[in-house]
Amino acid sequence: MSTVNALLYYSAPLVEHGREDDWVIDAVSAPPEVLYNFRKIAIEAEITNLRESADFHPTLDRAGFEMLAAPSRVDQSALLDGSTSSLETYQHETEALLKSLTNADAVVFFDATFRREDASAPAESANIRSAHLRVHVDQNPRSARARAINHGSADARRFRRFQIINIWRPLIEPVRNFPLAFCDYASIDPAADLVPTRLNYPEWLKDRENYSLKHSSAHRWYYWEALSPDEVVIFKCYDSACRDLPSIGDGDTHDMSMDVAGLCPHTAFFDENGPRTGRLRTSLEMRALLFYV
Repeated sequence: MSTVNALLYYSAPLVEHGREDDWVIDAVSAPPEVLYNFRKIAIEAEITNLRESADFHPTLDRAGFEMLAAPSRVDQSALLDGSTSSLETYQHETEALLKSLTNADAVVFFDATFRREDASAPAESANIRSAHLRVHVDQNPRSARARAINHGSADARRFRRFQIINIWRPLIEPVRNFPLAFCDYASIDPAADLVPTRLNYPEWLKDRENYSLKHSSAHRWYYWEALSPDEVVIFKCYDSACRDLPSIGDGDTHDMSMDVAGLCPHTAFFDENGPRTGRLRTSLEMRALLFYV
């Protein structure tokens, strides 16, 4: 089993024992600067390469993430160029993949983000962003429930379980650096480690809250070296059936409570021993609501 040591950027109060009940990321008060009322701290962590691990085989419900061999028929260059028809075809492919894996009754996509790290060209553009170097979870229970109500069917409140799933795929060529690292849900303490964080972002960003993660030496981190365009990692942003996570208590009638992973903290990281030149990573991540009725 091989590992790499890399800096992961966790979150912490501005002062020791400072408040953790109103963390905010503010991207509208002083653009283009993004303001935080908490600290980002760099922690050197050991990250296990699952290419060479015979002992741990993560699954969506046990660890919160899973890797699948899933070649796509879609022209990935067209995807990257913003082809609407290519994205629709890719969504149909991914819907079939998700239903086969989870037995969900309905899949609704609501987000697609392209990211690129190229040493010779900046990543930021109208539709391409750079890798996100902060440990986080895309949703918390409140923002996940809002997504379910906004994007679900007219009777969305009648589902017995819903999940928000992120589907991450490299495009064009394998990831050479800035891979995603995934934290095993079984290694976190949701009550102690997860901090609800308000997002004061422009109106186009519909999620108004997510989770930041405080550091714990108990956290176990994993990645797949050189993930290829024929592979995807599927990981949880939220699962309403997880008994560990707080309920919003807004009258929804969900009748499932299970001992399953509720979410997956994740982050991109820079491998100091990896390549530093050329195109290091191009990827597509899509988020989808999965409904069980």
